[in-house]
Amino acid sequence: MASSSTNYPPFQFSAKYYHISSHGGTYIRDSSFFGGKAVLNQGVGYSVILGFGAFFAFFTSFLVWLEKRYVGSRHTSEWFNTAGRNVKTGLIASVIVSQWTWAATILQSSNVAWQYGISGPFWYASGATIQVLLFGVMAIEIKRKAPNAHTVCEIVKARWGTPAHIVFLGFCFLTNIIVTAMLLLGGSAVVNALTGVNIYAASFLIPLGVIVYTLAGGLKATFLASYIHSVIVHVVLVIFVYLVYVASSELGSPSIVYRRLLEVASKSRSCLEPLSHTGQSCGPVSGNYKGSYVTMLSSGGLVFGIINIVGNFGTVFVDNGYWVSAIAARPSSTHKGYLLGGLVWFAVPFSLATALGIGALALDLPITASEASHGLVPPATAIALMGKGGSVLLLTMLFMAVTSAGSSELIAVSSLCTYDIYRTYINPEATGKQILKVSRAIVFGFGCFMGILAVILNKAGVSLGWMYLAMGVFIGSAVIPIAFMLLWRKANSFGAILGTITGCLLGIITWLSVTKIEYGRVNLDTTGRNAPMLAGNLVSILTGGAVHAFCSFLWPQNYEWDTTKQITMVEKEKTDLPDEEFKESKLIRAKKWIIKWGVGFTLVIVVLWPLLTLPAGQFNIGYFTFWAVVAIAWGTIASAVIIVLPLTESWETIRSVLLGMFTNDRLLEKMEELNSKLEKIITAMPEAERIYLLEKEMAKKKEASEVEVQIAPA
Repeated sequence: MASSSTNYPPFQFSAKYYHISSHGGTYIRDSSFFGGKAVLNQGVGYSVILGFGAFFAFFTSFLVWLEKRYVGSRHTSEWFNTAGRNVKTGLIASVIVSQWTWAATILQSSNVAWQYGISGPFWYASGATIQVLLFGVMAIEIKRKAPNAHTVCEIVKARWGTPAHIVFLGFCFLTNIIVTAMLLLGGSAVVNALTGVNIYAASFLIPLGVIVYTLAGGLKATFLASYIHSVIVHVVLVIFVYLVYVASSELGSPSIVYRRLLEVASKSRSCLEPLSHTGQSCGPVSGNYKGSYVTMLSSGGLVFGIINIVGNFGTVFVDNGYWVSAIAARPSSTHKGYLLGGLVWFAVPFSLATALGIGALALDLPITASEASHGLVPPATAIALMGKGGSVLLLTMLFMAVTSAGSSELIAVSSLCTYDIYRTYINPEATGKQILKVSRAIVFGFGCFMGILAVILNKAGVSLGWMYLAMGVFIGSAVIPIAFMLLWRKANSFGAILGTITGCLLGIITWLSVTKIEYGRVNLDTTGRNAPMLAGNLVSILTGGAVHAFCSFLWPQNYEWDTTKQITMVEKEKTDLPDEEFKESKLIRAKKWIIKWGVGFTLVIVVLWPLLTLPAGQFNIGYFTFWAVVAIAWGTIASAVIIVLPLTESWETIRSVLLGMFTNDRLLEKMEELNSKLEKIITAMPEAERIYLLEKEMAKKKEASEVEVQIAPA
């Protein structure tokens, strides 16, 4: 291994990132990994964006058509927005993984690994997993207390009335806008950096394919596409994890990565251009134990973890997309799907960033703080290890993440506009056809708005990292009131409104005030630092909860869930689920199960696991190897589960479709034609004749059953 002296590059393989200075022949690090040059040509970028978009638009629409033709799904407005309320565990888990895998999951998690070392991926993963685990409790409560709801805001209106409905509708829309902004900011930045595609063109083209298949198949198309996206994301994840820790000629083992991390941390900062607050690069890490990258004793990592926990409670509990997924799940699958989804998703930021983020440090790549904050750490590592092939894989993975989560946001916004605005305030007597028409119009409209929003934010200079840290300040105050809505019968509407609004305002005021006091100026740079973000996030979520709890203790509502149970469907969906699925006793057992396992895993990954790492201080080579093995194993097992389980659970449906396609396709066509004609004839008959035919048919069946009994052997 080469010497760590400042007169030589730290590792032979990274010499290409250095040049000889004119002062004494010393090696000076280049200022930027990307240097403004795209690795791939624009044709590749447009091919990925438009090609994958067209493929998924066609393929998922085709799958939805197959289900309609051979399984008998009715494409009503209820089906469009709730997928028939009959989705099984594996697919629900896959959907949770897919809609929770944002651009930030892939990009920002590696950025915090680059900043803080191994604590960054851990706090990203644990700080954003517990919300999904705990939301499983809410998912069961929906089945118990609002079984026919379509959105979270429908439940708010049924319990707390119009003023609360309007307030929470505003916060839900704000959440969808923030999540959408992060998806497109990260996606467009990486597409631009890797391929040179115009960043504004990418902002408009990325949502295009999503709009098409969501228009065609609604929530079910979103779920099917989400499964395919999850498969691709996890296959690429496993490739990158094994590449860094097993197969790469430049790294290839935990021991090599460990030694290089120690050497990078021991270097002088003089090898770098001046760093901003958002970046950490070679040299000891400020706030980490011994300045090391291989320690969980990291003040920066812990602060990020707290901000991450608060912010992501908002983007789960206040994002209608998660409520829609819970509504779509069959009762026996809801709690299991959310628990499994959370545990599988943990692997995406944890395993991937422990590979790509830590790999960037071990390779000593000259990434600038600005590049890191825009999400360019993973592509830098992928390019350094695999060249153009790595950039194509990373681009594909990112496109899957952006489009799958984007589709979820389209359905979330569409259902809010359709059921909470159109059906509630504009046309309460709306038919299913009218609602379906409005739903599709909103999908198209919001899809176009997504592109405009990304252009505005890019023009303003807002980065993915800034938006990710700030989201809890804006929406965190609504988290506890929304949880109280289904969990606490005393929670009143006045406290919910007051707590949500004052929490948000005080959070913003605190955030900006701390920025001004600490740094003397308020701008995108200073407001994005850890201290003001932490203060704003905590004040927002805690004030919202405290105010609501105080008001509810003073003036308890003592609610009995009667009005939420009266929420009606527009069209009655036929279901093949047994009555056992809807029994109160079974749902209560499911609630106890998810509380036990959800809270249990939460305590393990947020409290017990970090505490057990503290005595280790700076990890030794054995401890780090164990850490890397856990990351590899979790990523591999989680990927296998999320790929195989949905297929095994849906095997009967797949078998029916295949048999229909290759054996009795023409027969089915004829039967459908005859049934359609017969239905029209019967519908046109006078009511008395229809009753006569029905009685005659029942008499025939009764006579046939009596004959069977008589001839049956004794």
